[in-house]
Amino acid sequence: MISKPHAIQVLLLPLICAFGASACGNYSNDDVDFELALPDQNDIEAKTQLTVTRPDSAEYYVDTQSAITTFNSMATTLLGFIDHVRGYPPSQRNGNQRVWGPFPSDHYPSWQIQVVMVRAIVSDTLQMAYHADLRPVGQGDSAWVSLLVGSYTSQAGAVPSQGTVSFLAQTVRAAGYPIDDDPGVVNLDHLDVTYQNVTYPITVTMTIQNLPTAQTQSGQYNYAEQQDGSGSMDFTWQGTTDTNVQGSAEMNSRWLGSGAGRADLVFTPSSSGAATTLGTDCWGVDTVASYSYRLNITPTTSPDTCLF
Repeated sequence: MISKPHAIQVLLLPLICAFGASACGNYSNDDVDFELALPDQNDIEAKTQLTVTRPDSAEYYVDTQSAITTFNSMATTLLGFIDHVRGYPPSQRNGNQRVWGPFPSDHYPSWQIQVVMVRAIVSDTLQMAYHADLRPVGQGDSAWVSLLVGSYTSQAGAVPSQGTVSFLAQTVRAAGYPIDDDPGVVNLDHLDVTYQNVTYPITVTMTIQNLPTAQTQSGQYNYAEQQDGSGSMDFTWQGTTDTNVQGSAEMNSRWLGSGAGRADLVFTPSSSGAATTLGTDCWGVDTVASYSYRLNITPTTSPDTCLF
């Protein structure tokens, strides 16, 4: 099989900016509005009751939990860079534009970093666009290339909101930035996140596109959260299996606020397009499988025990 979703480790390069004496000045109310428009962990993380694991937990429960952990880890690292803007006043204020930087990169002093945000208000809708850029020291403005690009929309101030964030690995790689020093991104082309927390279900979609030479070509996580704590996570990955079969695998997991749930694993070969269910696990609040099906293996319990 293609590697399980929690093994698709896109561990984004943590870029720590040296904000210091150069980040001087005082806040204005407008500055706070700009910073509140940046997404934080609560905007793009998966919140579930799938937190308990025991030696006999259902296999697909463990896989779902691992996928959510990886999902949240990627979200944390993705936001790690722009989080360094929070708590610091901008270096430049130009009407509806704010600029933080340029600052030297802690990891690569021969490179500089800046964050730029632009505000627009259309009717009663607040719109923000932002980008985090890199350039070699000593180069002019035309040398800036974007590592992160995002947008934010809200009709009620800073929250609730909806937005996008993109991590452009190949863009900075092509510009000569040594991003591949982090082995977790050597296969990554780009990563895109969309989120909305305006209405239930709260949703987050994370799409990973790898380089054409990677065995796992792409992956996607779709997370939904209901007001009662129930939710779902679909994770799909496309590529080539260990037996050299091209196709896509999808695990669809659903759970109640109690944590009890179900997950189904389906594989679709590219050659035929015919989907095959490889397995199903249902579990209760104890995380132990109440029903377990695997292809070509007769289940020992009834699917009637499943909640979904």
